[in-house]
Amino acid sequence: MTIASADACGPWSAPVLYVADIAVDPFTLYFLSSANSRHIQSLPVDGAAALSIYSDYDGHWQSIRGAQIYGTITQVDPLHEAAIAERYFARFGEIKALIDSPQTDQETRIGAAFDRSNFYRVTPSFVRFTNNGDSFAARTEWQL
Repeated sequence: MTIASADACGPWSAPVLYVADIAVDPFTLYFLSSANSRHIQSLPVDGAAALSIYSDYDGHWQSIRGAQIYGTITQVDPLHEAAIAERYFARFGEIKALIDSPQTDQETRIGAAFDRSNFYRVTPSFVRFTNNGDSFAARTEWQL
């Protein structure tokens, strides 16, 4: 997922690994990030941000698929963090391994940075899915 934001230095985008909470709300997404990262620091007070998720392009225009999202980003309450972490690390076991069992000095530094990071929630207010496999610029939209 790519997060788009802007600050005094201009627009910025950052890719992050994310997980959805399909059992509770398939539109709510979670990611792990440093509170000091530019994409978190540049969020406005209300947390408004644009995000996109897209599939790999395989050389055919019909393979263009993705989601454009507008919503808010907020830090996950520590009371709910364990459940989010369980889902996140089930999907991204390699990140958990960097935190728990680094193999090199570089992995130790990266794992420590992940361990100091926070979980954030994306609460969409608008989602547009594009799927050129259905037809050119086929779109489905939700106002949430």
